Amino acid sequence: MKGFESILFTCVFLAITVCSLANNLYGQSVAHQSDEVFTVPAEFEKQEAVWMVARPFEREHPTIGVAIQMIKALTPGVKVRLMVADEKAKAAVQNLLKENGVDEGQVSYWTTASSPTRWYRDVGAIFLRSNKGNLRVVDFDFNCYGECERSSAKAKQREGIDREIAALLKLPVIKTALISESGGREVNGKGTMMAVEAVELHRNPGMTKAQIEKGLLQVLGQKKMIWLKKGIAEDDKAQRGPLYGNIYPVGTGGHIDEFCRFVSHDTILLAEVSQHEREADPVMKMSYDRLEESYKILREASDQDGKKFKIIRVPVADIIYDEFVIKESDTEELRYFHGSKPGQTIKSIIAASYLNFFISNGVVLAPAYWKEGRPQSTKAKDEAVKNILAKVFPDRKIVQIHSENFNYSGGGIHCATQQQPAVGLR
Repeated sequence: MKGFESILFTCVFLAITVCSLANNLYGQSVAHQSDEVFTVPAEFEKQEAVWMVARPFEREHPTIGVAIQMIKALTPGVKVRLMVADEKAKAAVQNLLKENGVDEGQVSYWTTASSPTRWYRDVGAIFLRSNKGNLRVVDFDFNCYGECERSSAKAKQREGIDREIAALLKLPVIKTALISESGGREVNGKGTMMAVEAVELHRNPGMTKAQIEKGLLQVLGQKKMIWLKKGIAEDDKAQRGPLYGNIYPVGTGGHIDEFCRFVSHDTILLAEVSQHEREADPVMKMSYDRLEESYKILREASDQDGKKFKIIRVPVADIIYDEFVIKESDTEELRYFHGSKPGQTIKSIIAASYLNFFISNGVVLAPAYWKEGRPQSTKAKDEAVKNILAKVFPDRKIVQIHSENFNYSGGGIHCATQQQPAVGLR
């Protein structure tokens, strides 16, 4: 009997030991699995819908034609949810979609109490998805890209759009006091985020970079930040004055989606200025210096697991100018183009960028710029960028769209969209 008791004791002891080891090895991961963790997914992950704005009655550089092309390319693979100002705008958009053979069953509409903006990405809903497949919306503050008080009526016209979307979808909202636009950040879907130091510090005066980093990582469920110093010169702010002479940028101050993008968990596309371009143009020289500084940072950087990134260089777009004379009655232009004077000829650089593309289910919407009368270098760049995108997205169709009407007011294809992630898929 004592022998049996001894054997039984040994078996129980071994069983307890095995269970203890299993708990030590797996207990933490099991505990983590039982907790709900929210993160912002990468753009190249599966999407439920794409949110956009449709403004059919614009007069100067109207964007509705570009938007229709985008919707037509998107709808075979994803639903499109359009923000429109009112029923009149909705009816006009519906007619245009019908004329262009768009599957209207894939398109839905909502009218907003806020003022519809071209740049839905910057002020629209930013979706978090949990490991259990639930969604939440992050509510960032807004201060007109650093040019107005967050409490101003102008800021409030845009700032509440994300909460409107959350209410429409009956989703919880996570409020943060941080000011940040979605075009200023990139994530790789595994826990690494890239952002631009100059932009985030400008939007959050009084906060340190460390404080901003902690807040962004926390609210967006990320593990590691990679800080780039500045954006390209073409995306500087006109309110800070000309780049030189009468040459002005018309941009956000350095949004990352103008020059640097994640295209997979471990691959980054980074814009590149050639040596010839650097020597031929002062603006290109400024951008060259900034981009090479970013390249150095990215080469030395690693992801959330300590692994290095694959970096692919992409040509910058040829500079396209919008030239006009400032009139004495142009009070808004005189304020916007800091240092300008009535009677002065202004040459503003539109926000042309090959990196301002949008990734969705089965498709990549890519900017293109060549047309009759433009340099052959533009045509060559259009083709080179299409080939690069085809290589990094072999399972997606690359659809090039002439999007420069969006570029005139400082944004592009990417700025005009925001993805809603599919649930239950990672």
